[in-house]
Amino acid sequence: MFWWSLTFAFNPFFWDSQLNIPWTYNPISGFYEQKSKEEITKEIIANMDYYSDDSFQKFLDDSHWLSSNYNAPDIVRINSDFTSNKSSNFMLRQKIAEMFEWMARAFSNAFNFKAKLTINSAWRSQAYQRQLLSNCSAWRCAKPWTSEHEAWLALDLWVNWWNIKAWSGKYYQWLADNAHKYGFHNSYQKWIDVDGKIVEPRHWRYVWVDLATYLHDTNQTFAEYFYKNIEPKEQNNSDF
Repeated sequence: MFWWSLTFAFNPFFWDSQLNIPWTYNPISGFYEQKSKEEITKEIIANMDYYSDDSFQKFLDDSHWLSSNYNAPDIVRINSDFTSNKSSNFMLRQKIAEMFEWMARAFSNAFNFKAKLTINSAWRSQAYQRQLLSNCSAWRCAKPWTSEHEAWLALDLWVNWWNIKAWSGKYYQWLADNAHKYGFHNSYQKWIDVDGKIVEPRHWRYVWVDLATYLHDTNQTFAEYFYKNIEPKEQNNSDF
């Protein structure tokens, strides 16, 4: 009891072992207070870095660009036995590749290994992105330096070589229900007015588990959260 009291008295942040909810010290009131998991998650994601090129939460759209000389520091080839094509043909940042490998395994397992994710696209160069845009509407394809693919953060996923075209399919539904557990988020779900692009069920980017889970649980897209909480539209002069 004595040691527990010392922990309570001197540790400014510890977890309640039964409720799994942290206590934090409020220097104004002089008391320890419990915050809900939602409150803590909000604080965590509010303090994430949405602007640095190396951040896993780097926000990109027509008004938020990568630096012209950006090259991620930790690029690896994807290594998974649970994709229907050769995963090592594609590259991502190391953490993202590792999380994708776990997600691909879980996905295939959920369908008794009769379905595998197909990587249609991962990292893209600026030159390739420019080529895409020349034959693609700006509402569908990102400008060079604004694509999540160029930042080594995103994949376009098919299943068994077939495009994921609709929300109604069981494969998309599995990703919608589970991808956040591995840090992935479907960027474009709510059309141009909200996300700046048309709906794209195959496009999944990594944002970290905390943020992906919060977006999933609150039914928000990344752009929706960003323009509500990080750069509120009334304070933002962009043409997003």
